Amino acid sequence: ESAHRGITALFVDMDTPGITVRPLETMHGAPEFSEVFFDDVVVPVERTLGGEGQGWVVAMDILPHERSTALWHRAALLWHRFDQVLAAAPDLSADRVGDAFVDLYAFRSRSRKTQHRFAAGETLGPETSVDKILLATAEQTVYDLAADGLADEVLYSNSHWRPEFLYSRAASIYGGSAEIQRNIVARRVLDLGPEA
Repeated sequence: ESAHRGITALFVDMDTPGITVRPLETMHGAPEFSEVFFDDVVVPVERTLGGEGQGWVVAMDILPHERSTALWHRAALLWHRFDQVLAAAPDLSADRVGDAFVDLYAFRSRSRKTQHRFAAGETLGPETSVDKILLATAEQTVYDLAADGLADEVLYSNSHWRPEFLYSRAASIYGGSAEIQRNIVARRVLDLGPEA
């Protein structure tokens, strides 16, 4: 019997009486996460997403989009930041610049293929965890390069560099940690079996 049996997904309006949201400020200064409390909240059964007990199926259908197609815009920003770093810090190590380029291009190539599969009506699945791993790697490599070449901007300025560098630290955690993504790839894509 599935451990996920009995989970039901619901649409819940955040202004429903009984919901309290307490923002949590992250290290980059934004209230990106929140504690959300439900005290005697009533949600009509008509707000069920999918069938009763089908919440896990709904979540597994949504997650591939979060881990792939929704990341495409992030790649565009990373390419732009990469170009800005190169323009502002032309003396960076060729090896470090090359690493960042390869990581960005690997993510772009993989994500482009995913976009085409999605546009063709194919079902996205656990293989989108590869997209998420590649994005996190590229994001951290680009902002590490920025920290090398634009250290004062990243450490001391009020420009976009400081909060974006700090946010990049979360890239290997948000949307499922890198370890979880690799476990999904190992178990559900490469069929390497359960964890030991």
